[in-house]
Amino acid sequence: MAAATVTSKGQITLPVEIRQAWDIKQGDKVEFYADHRGTLCVRRFNAGPLDFLDGIPERPALPGVVSDEEAVARAVAERDARSRSEADAA
Repeated sequence: MAAATVTSKGQITLPVEIRQAWDIKQGDKVEFYADHRGTLCVRRFNAGPLDFLDGIPERPALPGVVSDEEAVARAVAERDARSRSEADAA
């Protein structure tokens, strides 16, 4: 378990093993929040549109279930195929 000491200014240094495991680099932002049990949590927080997903573990694959990325890729491929067939028909 990693630990940090709070300074007189209320600052902490994230332990190196945490920074390495979560790929936290200089300039990255971290967010502190309390979960539903009141446990203090820390997560990497960047300003990108999907960065709120950082730190969320991957769901185990279920038979017959595709990932969001795969579903989007399939939808784009189907749309492109329809566009090509409509262009060929015209």
